[in-house]
Amino acid sequence: MRSVARFVGLVAGLLAIAVTGILAVAAMAWMVLGTGSDPGIAEGGDVPIGASTPLGTSSDDVAFTVWDRNDDGSPVRWDPCSSIDLVVADALAPEGWRQDLDSAIATLRQATGLDLRIINEVDEPPSDDRSPYQPDRYGDRWAPILVAWAMPTDDPWLRDVDRGLGIPVAVGTDDERVYVSGHVVLNADRPDLQVGTADRRTSWAATVLHELIHVLGLGHVDDASQLMATFPGAGPVRLGTGDLAGLAAVSADQGCLDVPDPQPVEIAPASRLDSSSQP
Repeated sequence: MRSVARFVGLVAGLLAIAVTGILAVAAMAWMVLGTGSDPGIAEGGDVPIGASTPLGTSSDDVAFTVWDRNDDGSPVRWDPCSSIDLVVADALAPEGWRQDLDSAIATLRQATGLDLRIINEVDEPPSDDRSPYQPDRYGDRWAPILVAWAMPTDDPWLRDVDRGLGIPVAVGTDDERVYVSGHVVLNADRPDLQVGTADRRTSWAATVLHELIHVLGLGHVDDASQLMATFPGAGPVRLGTGDLAGLAAVSADQGCLDVPDPQPVEIAPASRLDSSSQP
């Protein structure tokens, strides 16, 4: 049975939900890490660039957001009883960036108990209609998370001002969805950013970790002290209390999930409604 994903536009974000038959596919897109020292303002409105619509918080004093919830209110998350595999396409990446990726994976493994692991280097380009099922490339399994570098001129989703974006893809019925694939796209045309963890405002390490957390299911927050803030503040690359609370909500401690069998899924290309830019 084939399921079709249809993208529905939101200001500064896209929420993709589709249902054909019993399998629903949801791709959470446009989780973009902003740039600069001050929040940009979307044209014709007051929504910061890259801002999301919060779908839930842990409490009044420790805030986080998730990108979707099941009908029972639980966050959509990955199955912690299976490995979360990543593949890397880094022909355009700056020298030394893999240390930042390795550090981000180690940080998330420790914070969540999830078994994230890099399994291969690939030449797959990022795509706005990337299928979560690619048997010719990856075999009869859900496609691994793709971490790829791209130029804004070559990727339909990436803008010049964006550092990167993270996109998880969930499958299942409305009350039992689970993430099975996704991808991170990093902007190869940002020479102002540096490899390493010295300062998250200018660091690729902060960007890689931020986007991978999106793929694990968290959204943006307004608190600039958190790594999941839409616009990075100055300071070391480390998780804040809200980041940790959000990661705990999607962690291995929440228990195993049933994952639907891999099957063909058609993803319709997305279009971005927010065309504003940030100085």
